Amino acid sequence: MVQAPDNNKPVFNEEQISALAAYVASLGPGPGIPEQRYTTVIRPGTAENNKAIAEGGEIFRVNCAMCHNFAGAGGALTRGKYAPPIENVTPRQIYEAMVTGPQSMPVFSDANLTPEAKQKVISYLTAQQEETSVGGLSLGNLGPVSEGLFAWIFGLGLLIASAVWLGKKAA
Repeated sequence: MVQAPDNNKPVFNEEQISALAAYVASLGPGPGIPEQRYTTVIRPGTAENNKAIAEGGEIFRVNCAMCHNFAGAGGALTRGKYAPPIENVTPRQIYEAMVTGPQSMPVFSDANLTPEAKQKVISYLTAQQEETSVGGLSLGNLGPVSEGLFAWIFGLGLLIASAVWLGKKAA
C-alpha cells in the first residue's frame, strides 16, 4: 500500500530546490527570486516602522483582504477555488506569491506594487500573526458572524442545560 507523503515535510533539500529554480528560470522569462532586503520583516517599535506596517495593512486591506480575509485567514472563492490562509508562511513565499499570482490570485508586478510596498504588506502580516489576541478566542478570524454564532450556540446550550438541571431539581 502506498502512503501519501506528509505535506509538511519538504521532498527536496535547499540545494535541489535551487537547482530546480535555476532550471525553470532557464526556460523563459519570469519573475526572479526576490532580494532579501524586500523579504526582511520590518519590526514595530519606532514611529517610522509603525507607519510602514500601518501602510502595509492598508495596502493589504485594499488589494488582498477581499479574498484572504482581513487577518489573512483565507476564504472560499468562486468555482471551487480558495484563497489559502497566510499564516505560518515565510516572507519569501508571500513575496513570490504576489509576483507570480498562483491560482486566481492577480499578479502584483513592480508596476502595481513596488517592492517596498510588498515588504510593508509582509511586515503587516507578520505583525498580525505575532500580535496577541486581547479579545479572547479569535475563532479563526472569520469575523463577527462566526463569533456571534458561537455565542448563540454556547448561550442557548447553557440555557437549555440550566433548564434541564432546574427541571430535574424541581421534580
